[in-house]
Amino acid sequence: MKPLRLCVCFALILPIVAAAADAAPAAEPLVHIGEVRALSRQEAAQGLPVRVRGVVTWRGFRDQMTVQDDTGGSWILVTEASQRRLLVIDGAVLKSIHVGHALEIDGITDAGAFAPSILPKTLLILGERPLPPARPMDPARFFSGAEAGLRVEVRGVVQGYQRAERGWTLHLDSNPGHFTVEFPDTALPDPEPLVDAEVRVTGVAVTRVNTRGEITMPRVYSSQPNELVVEVPATAPFTAPLLPLNRLLPFRPQPTGPHRLRVIGNVTFALPGKFIYLQEGIGAVRVETNSNQDFQIGDRVEAAGFVDMERSIGTLTGALLRKISGGTAPSAVVVTPEAIIALNNAALKAGHMSEPHDYDGHLVRFRANLTALQSATDARQPWRRLLLDRGEMILSAMLLDGDPKALDALLPGSELEVTGIVQLEYAPVVDPRLSLRPTRLDVILRSAADVRVVRSPSWWTARRLLAAVATVAVAFGAALIWAWQLRRQVRRKTEQLAVEMHARRNAAIEFHVTLRERNRLAANLHDTLLQTLGGIGFQIGAGEAEAALPDRAGKPITHLAVARRILNHAVQELRSSVWALRSPPLQGKSFPEALRAVVEREGTGQTARIEVRTEGDFTRVSDFVAGNLVFAAQEALRNALKHGAPQVIKLEASTTEKPSWISVVVSDDGAGFTPGQEAGANQGHFGLVGMRERIERLDGGLHIDSAPGCGTTVRLEVPMRSYDETVA
Repeated sequence: MKPLRLCVCFALILPIVAAAADAAPAAEPLVHIGEVRALSRQEAAQGLPVRVRGVVTWRGFRDQMTVQDDTGGSWILVTEASQRRLLVIDGAVLKSIHVGHALEIDGITDAGAFAPSILPKTLLILGERPLPPARPMDPARFFSGAEAGLRVEVRGVVQGYQRAERGWTLHLDSNPGHFTVEFPDTALPDPEPLVDAEVRVTGVAVTRVNTRGEITMPRVYSSQPNELVVEVPATAPFTAPLLPLNRLLPFRPQPTGPHRLRVIGNVTFALPGKFIYLQEGIGAVRVETNSNQDFQIGDRVEAAGFVDMERSIGTLTGALLRKISGGTAPSAVVVTPEAIIALNNAALKAGHMSEPHDYDGHLVRFRANLTALQSATDARQPWRRLLLDRGEMILSAMLLDGDPKALDALLPGSELEVTGIVQLEYAPVVDPRLSLRPTRLDVILRSAADVRVVRSPSWWTARRLLAAVATVAVAFGAALIWAWQLRRQVRRKTEQLAVEMHARRNAAIEFHVTLRERNRLAANLHDTLLQTLGGIGFQIGAGEAEAALPDRAGKPITHLAVARRILNHAVQELRSSVWALRSPPLQGKSFPEALRAVVEREGTGQTARIEVRTEGDFTRVSDFVAGNLVFAAQEALRNALKHGAPQVIKLEASTTEKPSWISVVVSDDGAGFTPGQEAGANQGHFGLVGMRERIERLDGGLHIDSAPGCGTTVRLEVPMRSYDETVA
């Protein structure tokens, strides 16, 4: 009796537990954006429900937008939600959303690239609302990314600009701190007058991040013309303060701010559109510019730009240049690289400037032995790098422009006299008395003529003679081994080739024999069964005529008329079958033309719209491969039309990322099905089985993606290798 009582108890308890589980309330949605921003990445990635209301503070051209409420701001991932089929909204309504619209957003949380964001499911426009006030720039919060998604007001000096996808990106220095501001063309048609101006910008704080989701630079997105205010207009570039070449950032009791500075010097090297080097007495500086002006060595040039310390040495960037006059190139100073490094180290230890100068950017001359010559992997790139040996010091000399042929003739071991422009590289040191120490020195060659061979290497050294003897011995042994291996490889490759050719020939024979058999069957059907059915139709027609005679009046003829209609339909179906059997796969058409012909034929009389798109080079596709793909695509189209009841069918053919492979995709928005549960050969359905066998004979693959109510996608991928097409 006890087991029976237990069973009865469980039977009574289980429905109660199940009902309680069904009645358990779902998780309450987050209703404030501040709650979303407070989530950890792990929590946001769980897709928690969200129902928030806020004002659109920025609207991008790719359905991008940010929304802010009283508790915070967030990025609304419209594009991602559409790709994941979460968002349900009319396209016209989505395009109508603009800055100032109040929205109710129903969606889920997402970890985002940097800060937690929202994937919308629905967007409901509630009307117009005033924009939330912009927060004054807090450098600690702004440069750490804590303001991401919020309206902010920032200030800075415009130090340059570049073209964005549909607008302009301004580069600002807030002294200290660099960031960028992006405007559309409609809000900022011409950024040139803003360079060196002090501006105030209102917009939404966003970030540039790396693949770890770490901030690399803050940005501001602004879309309204009135959100950019010039507080101090830019002055004429060449009225900026004039400084010595080697004193761009000296001590000043009062800071000058991140505005343009101006220098004058003689050109020692110029690479148009990249940079030039100027030298004047003991001063020298690198000037980076986008200008394509062609300066000659010795030209006296004035440059106005912004100071940058990325190289740990004052560099002028974003510079405008103008030639003052011609001139004479500075003479190269004879000094060794070791002496330059020692001079700078001594100055650092003593805590004062190097005397007479640090030599960075100066034209110098010294001797060194050539260790190796490196060149670009792309023969169209002219640069060459000479690896030079100075005993205890290794350095390089770079040729960035010009004809490198003279350098290519240099032999390792040669003693060279090198003339070039010094580039120092600094690194931090442990010594508390020092900050940065020059750890590397390289030079830039102005042309191949800056390298002169002082002494060529002696070719027949004892080392090379021993190496030559060893090479001959190794080569002889290697030749014997190679000959033996070659014979084995030739035999193995011959066997593999014979097997491959046999397989390809058999495949081609099977293909052509199948075509001949189809044509024979078509002829037989046409000459026998089709003619017989036509005769029957004629006889039934005669029977109808007889039934119409007066002496037949009143006798039933209903079944006769129905039989005629059924027979006419059967004849039409049989004609279609005969045509399909006799049709060769290409009939002289290209592969894309054959696909379109199949679509035109199968789509006739159908309500579904069939779209065809081909992309890639199909000239190398053999008739054998193309024919089988056309047959398989035709079967996929028929299955979609017959079983899916779709509105739209897409047939796409393209070359794939795999070299020499081709892909054909047939997708529809029909009823779909559960793969693995479709009717097969045992139920008299051979379509999918035939398609799979046809593609596998081509060493390809067939993939089906479907679900009830979600349409069906059939993907065919095969290699484009050729087959023996001479088989009749």
